[in-house]
This record gives sequence, structure tokens and C-alpha cells, in this order.
Amino acid sequence: MMQDYTDKINSLLHDAHMTRAELSRAIKIAPRNISRWNTHGIPQYAVAYLELKAEMISLRRQIAQMQKSPRD
Repeated sequence: MMQDYTDKINSLLHDAHMTRAELSRAIKIAPRNISRWNTHGIPQYAVAYLELKAEMISLRRQIAQMQKSPRD
């Protein structure tokens, strides 16, 4: 039985605020290839891209929050 990676893909996409279509355009691959990841696994480059994108979003939020806070 093949492992289902759908939840992992969806979680990574959610954290990176991206859709599958946006990811396919960003890394220049056909959308059908991303669909194959559901059963064949997620390439490490895609995991790294999505994790870095999510980290960037988190850092931007933190910076924005710090800029809103009153300074002592």
C-alpha cells in the first residue's frame, strides 16, 4: 500500500499561504506532477521551498507586529 501524502502537502501549502496552482507556477512544474506527490511523496526541494515561504510569512508578521508596538 502506498502512503498518502495529501495531508502533508496540504499542511505545507496552508502554512505557505499557497495553492497547488501557485506552487506549480513558482517552481515551474506541471500541476499534474504535484498531484502525483499525493502517492509518490513530496520532493525535498518542494518541502524546502514551502517551509522557507512559511518562515518568511511568519517573520514578516513578527516585524509588522514589532513596528506596531509602542517603543519604550
